[in-house]
Amino acid sequence: MDISNTLGNTNAVHPLTNEVITMRTLLALPALLLAANTWASCPKALPENAPVIPDGTTATYDQVYDAQEAVREYVTEIETYLECREGLGLHLMLHNRAVHLAQTAAKDFNASLSTFRQRKNMLANN
Repeated sequence: MDISNTLGNTNAVHPLTNEVITMRTLLALPALLLAANTWASCPKALPENAPVIPDGTTATYDQVYDAQEAVREYVTEIETYLECREGLGLHLMLHNRAVHLAQTAAKDFNASLSTFRQRKNMLANN
């Protein structure tokens, strides 16, 4: 029987210490792999080009509809990019730029849509 632990020998290693460390490592490994998998599924960069917004004074219904879908997809891509990097310390200026790009695309589309609707209402009332 080893009595070194009972005599105050602090250098002795408890026999379960290695098992505890191994167990912690084994438990942490799936979390690490899941985090790496999540990071891998994140977009690598912001979308490069904003969608083309048609001129509301001359646009057809199909052009406005296609622009709406393109803007929706663009904004969703930016939101996904930001959500993936939320806990990873994304630089504040990059975050603000991404938000600005999404808001600008939505604002430009809404202005075009408003002009398109006014034109359609004016034509319908004549």
